[in-house]
Amino acid sequence: MIEEDVKTLPLSGELDVGTQAATSARIAEALDESPRFLVLDLRDVDFLGSAGLSVLIETQRAAQARGVEVCLVATRRATLLPLELTGLLTMFPVFATPEDAARSARAQREQAGVVPSVGSNMRQ
Repeated sequence: MIEEDVKTLPLSGELDVGTQAATSARIAEALDESPRFLVLDLRDVDFLGSAGLSVLIETQRAAQARGVEVCLVATRRATLLPLELTGLLTMFPVFATPEDAARSARAQREQAGVVPSVGSNMRQ
């Protein structure tokens, strides 16, 4: 896999109005690296408030404008419940681990013909 294509950004603590600006800045820095896929790892997030949800929505908009696909790693009720209640689970692919997200990214690249798979017809 082309590692620079997948940027994983671990987030932790509370994602709310108090951390909104700092979280947005970290995500903007990650997007500035121009990955093909941005994985937001929310496994250590204890609270996902409305401001944090807004950050995710804005991230999706900014990423789409740059051709970056965003996915989430979320396993805890503290993150999954707000995502479910707001309908945002339909906006993001959600995975259990960053490795699962990276595997999905690789599969998408292979389907698009970006990464040749074993046994593919390659020009000689």
